[in-house]
Amino acid sequence: MLNLFKKQGFRPRAGVWELTLRCNMNCLHCGSRAGKPRRDELTLDELLRLADDLAELGGQAFTLSGGEPLLRKEWPQVARRLSDHGVRANMISNGFAFREATLDLARESGLVNMAFSVDGDEAIHEKIRAKPGSFRRVMEAIDICVRNDFPVSVVSHVTNANLYKLDEMAQMLIDKGVTMWQVQGGFDFGNLSDHPDLILEPSALEVFVPKVVELMERHRGVLRIDPADDVGYFTDEDAVLRANGEDEGYWMGCQAGLTVIGIEANGNIKGCLSMQSDDFVEGNIRQESLREIWFKEGNFAYTRQYKAENLGGFCRECAYNDLCRGGCSWNAYLHGRDIGKFANKYCLYQVRELRERGE
Repeated sequence: MLNLFKKQGFRPRAGVWELTLRCNMNCLHCGSRAGKPRRDELTLDELLRLADDLAELGGQAFTLSGGEPLLRKEWPQVARRLSDHGVRANMISNGFAFREATLDLARESGLVNMAFSVDGDEAIHEKIRAKPGSFRRVMEAIDICVRNDFPVSVVSHVTNANLYKLDEMAQMLIDKGVTMWQVQGGFDFGNLSDHPDLILEPSALEVFVPKVVELMERHRGVLRIDPADDVGYFTDEDAVLRANGEDEGYWMGCQAGLTVIGIEANGNIKGCLSMQSDDFVEGNIRQESLREIWFKEGNFAYTRQYKAENLGGFCRECAYNDLCRGGCSWNAYLHGRDIGKFANKYCLYQVRELRERGE
């Protein structure tokens, strides 16, 4: 599979762009531990030049993120610059600062979608967000978009707080007029590491994944449900998870550094913004051009130079390791450090195989 990507050529076709690390919340599941802005965040000129470079390298779709991206006042100029290049830009926000006037800016800047983070009903959401009024404000933000026919989606971390509330969450979103919902696992990194009671254990995948598949099939045509790249892999459910029920599909391996890029607010370039370690910083646009960083020999080695011997644990012996390549690279890095290899314990196939072996 990797040879196919090499043949096509590595291009940053999609990614997540952190405009600022500043945030108006302190969420219990925040992977980047956002709050204060980075001390050296890019200037507007640097942001716009980076947008030009992303488009020049073949960029097609980018998510403006944070922190809370609405707190970076230059976000409309960045979105407009991407849009002017024909690049699809959307934004993920906690919704607290979103108003009718924000929607006007979103339209004018060419954003194709607003995505809001929702963690459950009011009690669960405000427990996770630690921000009074946050549930009401995000519901109002969704209402503003739906009322004005602006595409809106929701992103949810699935933790022990809401694992058994997914049916109710799906119906709540449908009732609000939301048509797209991304779900991702609440695993042990970032702020969640400080709240072990919320962290999903690998065994929880036996509840989480089948429930997602059930909801995808039940609500097809009404609510599109997309699993994030940390959900799977290589079970019978994958045909639904990866193709959204349209036809058979399967996990094709981590795309970080192949077709996906992560950008930090200070200009650091990574393969994926979820990789919250400086070990994965491949360069900074203040020292080198984006083109130089992207095509530099040896960069993004964990995906571009993948070898089976890079894997450890169950992943090393797995029959699918050449296709899967350890699943989500960040999870594989986190959970394989004790053995010095990438080894991803958050894999449903692995959970089931080990259970059958009595391990």
